[in-house]
Amino acid sequence: MKSTSLPTSRTDASESQGLRTGRRRLVVGASVAAGAAVAAVALHRQVATGGPAVASATRETPDQGYRLTDHVRRYYETTRS
Repeated sequence: MKSTSLPTSRTDASESQGLRTGRRRLVVGASVAAGAAVAAVALHRQVATGGPAVASATRETPDQGYRLTDHVRRYYETTRS
């Protein structure tokens, strides 16, 4: 079993604080690196696929959205009171 003792002197306390700070910097650094990697992959995919500008140019006509079909009309008729 590992014994954990409280810092007994000012030197022990500063060493302990230094270890905590070092660990925090490591975790923060790893998080920043992971975020940068995700952003780089997303940017690469956007460039490879042509990005949103190309997608909006190849979109179907605006009238392809909501359409009042027979099925929808029947539903509306059943909901009337």
